[in-house]
Amino acid sequence: MENFEIKAGLINYDVNFIVYDANGFITTDCNSILLINYGTNAVQIESVVLQQNQSLNIEGNQGEFLQTRLLATFINTGGSNNLVSVKKNYVNA
Repeated sequence: MENFEIKAGLINYDVNFIVYDANGFITTDCNSILLINYGTNAVQIESVVLQQNQSLNIEGNQGEFLQTRLLATFINTGGSNNLVSVKKNYVNA
């Protein structure tokens, strides 16, 4: 039996956490993004409304890159605004 070598094509990535508390655009520029509403006010991401402790997860396949802006609008009912984004970004090795 001959010796052979298998090399895994590993891809390096970084994770970024950003907190939003005002209306505005969220720039994606990533492979995947998770949006979690930790505030007491609901938040609308484009046409998806997230209540407190709800999340929206947009994932890409390996090698894919999402490049868009998502509009986040808080529905103010007198509570707190707290939207957390968790982004997976590819980095060069």
